[in-house]
Amino acid sequence: MRILQLTPQFPFPPDDGGRIGIANIYYEFLEQGNDVDMVSMSRFPIKQSEIEKYKKNGNISIIEMDTKNTKFRVISYFLKNKSLYIEKQYTSDLINKIESLVDMSLIDVIHADHSNMARVALELSEKYRIPVGLRLHNIEYLIWKRFFEGLGKFNPKRVFIGQQYKLLKKLEAKFISDSDISFAITKEDKRRALELSPKANVVIASAGVDIEDWKPNFSVFKEPFSLVIATTFNWFHNVNAVHWFLDNVLPILNSKYPNVTLKIIGKNPPSIFDNYAELGANKLGYVDKVKPYFNSTQVYIAPLFVGGGIRIKILEALSMGLPVVATDMSAEGIDADESQGLIRANSIEEYSHEISKLFDDDVLRVELGKKARKFIEDNHTWKSNVKIMIVEYTKLVSSKKSKAL
Repeated sequence: MRILQLTPQFPFPPDDGGRIGIANIYYEFLEQGNDVDMVSMSRFPIKQSEIEKYKKNGNISIIEMDTKNTKFRVISYFLKNKSLYIEKQYTSDLINKIESLVDMSLIDVIHADHSNMARVALELSEKYRIPVGLRLHNIEYLIWKRFFEGLGKFNPKRVFIGQQYKLLKKLEAKFISDSDISFAITKEDKRRALELSPKANVVIASAGVDIEDWKPNFSVFKEPFSLVIATTFNWFHNVNAVHWFLDNVLPILNSKYPNVTLKIIGKNPPSIFDNYAELGANKLGYVDKVKPYFNSTQVYIAPLFVGGGIRIKILEALSMGLPVVATDMSAEGIDADESQGLIRANSIEEYSHEISKLFDDDVLRVELGKKARKFIEDNHTWKSNVKIMIVEYTKLVSSKKSKAL
């Protein structure tokens, strides 16, 4: 089977949740015997050497596209009553550009990563009569809606964000309805997708972890009273989450455990995080290898209050044998509980209490880490979840061929 994979970004190196999801789907498509033509949109030129480094035995092409959220663009889409999230990833000549890169006569199925790739995928599907699948990494409108609901009553952003989530909700409903199949990442997202489009074909194919790569070493020394978070700070909700923890939880922990440390890993952390160094915050920024930091740390934190889908970094932390203390929002879509190493905390008091329990009980912490690893092995491998997509795509292709006879 030959798959055209359309992505809103070049997903390499796979160093944040969004890239990790797309990259591993690509690799598993290849690993499980398919041919793949990936076409990625990118704000920046990508060197051919980078493409060669990551493409393996597939094909990767780049379409440069300016998707920066400028003030002019925001005002323009607001006045036009159009979705910023969808429209900025589409141009009138996009179909022609894809056709110049890929021989569409060879393609059996189109795979669109994220809702903002659905418009062009569906246009190609209609033109070439090729089945299309939509990977719902998130129910995107819901992220915008949650952001809207968190804004103050008199915040001027409410007008724009309110407009945008409603526009996006309508578009996502249409995209899910028009796609031959949609792959939700969680049970909850499947329910939400069917609320948008009750007659749609929606199947759960969760996110995963390469369990051979993300393997813990329980013999490595764990720094006492150590915490870690790894994320990307290009998304301001992640900045707000860490800032909340630094302002509210870390001071409490520092008063009880003067040697507490929090390693902050990820691209573009704001300079304000440096102000918390005396409390134990260590702003590391981007690192090539996250795993050594996971191996040497006792607890992973995920204090996000706005989001959707599934947090792949939480899955990776659990796979590395780290107990995770997370808000309900961060833990959404992961069917693990406290006994499996995923501990939920939604207030300052809950967060400081749960982390203290783990700091104070080495036996409990290690046991929960081992159970966390077992949970990932049983439920969240890329191989098993991408296999679900391949099976469904094979059915669609076979059905198309049968109808053609």
